[in-house]
Amino acid sequence: MNVESQDTAESATVTQFSRYTRRMFACVVGLLICVGIINVWIDPYLRFGTPRTVGWNAVKPNAIRKVRIAKAYGVERGDYETLFLGNSRVDIGLDPLSEAIPTRYRPAYNLGQPGSGSELALRYFEHALSTHSPKTIVLAVDFLNFLRAPGSQSKEDNDGAVDSGTDSSVDDRLSSVNDRGEWNWKRTSQRANDICAAAFSLSALQDSVMTILAQGNPNAADISVQGFNSGAAFRTLIRNEGQAALFRQKNVEYAKKCADRVAPPFDQSDELAAVDAFLSLANSRTIQVIVYVHPYHADVLRIFDESGRWNDFENWKAELSKICDRPGVELWDFAVSNKYTTETPPAADDRKTIMQWYWESGHYRSTLGDQILARMMAGEAASDEVRADWGVMITPTNIQEHLDLQRTALSSFLSPAGTSNRAPAQPKPAAVGS
Repeated sequence: MNVESQDTAESATVTQFSRYTRRMFACVVGLLICVGIINVWIDPYLRFGTPRTVGWNAVKPNAIRKVRIAKAYGVERGDYETLFLGNSRVDIGLDPLSEAIPTRYRPAYNLGQPGSGSELALRYFEHALSTHSPKTIVLAVDFLNFLRAPGSQSKEDNDGAVDSGTDSSVDDRLSSVNDRGEWNWKRTSQRANDICAAAFSLSALQDSVMTILAQGNPNAADISVQGFNSGAAFRTLIRNEGQAALFRQKNVEYAKKCADRVAPPFDQSDELAAVDAFLSLANSRTIQVIVYVHPYHADVLRIFDESGRWNDFENWKAELSKICDRPGVELWDFAVSNKYTTETPPAADDRKTIMQWYWESGHYRSTLGDQILARMMAGEAASDEVRADWGVMITPTNIQEHLDLQRTALSSFLSPAGTSNRAPAQPKPAAVGS
């Protein structure tokens, strides 16, 4: 073979390889475009705000695993009068479309974040303020989030918070009141990464397929356009295990938390510091804040008592009443023994009955959330039925009387003789240690 023939052959090979490479590149690009179109159209994580179509992408079962992303972008798409903030109890318990919400508080958005404390609620509040100015904030506070050593991260129930991202990615994604319109490289980078992951990743494609398959399943998990987690996934758990089993599991978990955690001095509590900062920020923007203590099921109240945490619980409420004693802030207490919180779970072998007010001892249903909203938002105008032994607005002035009444109510619930494992005590600073 002469040199000229050899050069011709090599040139042909190069040309063929180049053509093959271009075709492969075109195929890869085309495949990515197809994946991107599908993922953006289905929008399994609510990253893009694609309109929902019944039977196609209306239900978002995988959004609860990306709740940090879903709500960070979801709250930016609307102009909301009211925001709900707190942990998973808020995420599952307060429906922004509830008929109990008066017109002046609408529209509302649920920014509740599972597995979090008031520090993260503060960050999402700052983030929301970067796009609009709500008139009212409903902030739920959790005693179990207070029970942690100074500097330790909140580890509230992680329901729905799986695979939501690292602390740094969450913080980089959110806007801040200190931005002042300045460009932020970390935020731009994180948001670009969110777009790429939600549009072009194979895991997103898999979740898009799962989203399509979940349409029509009445028990599929979902996050609404307004950020509400319906808690429908609990129905599957109840059908498989029964609510009695869910109660037992949660009760064991909460008993361990009460035994293992510490009650820090108030001036060293990250949770209380975050609440104070939250209220100060709201006050600087002339935003009304309604703070409330969750309506823990009586099983949880019993655990607080039997674990020796009742005095810490009372002291925490008393300190909250001081922190919330400022203009434009109300503090409501729903952690009381009454007809709602003493609802009896079904029998152990019952896999069909679903309680009216609770999913399990740690999470109340939106039916009870409706009663909370009706009581707080209607105030003294609430009907006698709503007001009956349900929710008390507490202040430094009435806190001791309120605690005395609740101590008596707890004792009556725990035993006919009116005894409990907690000795009556005046509110005093909590000490480190369990």
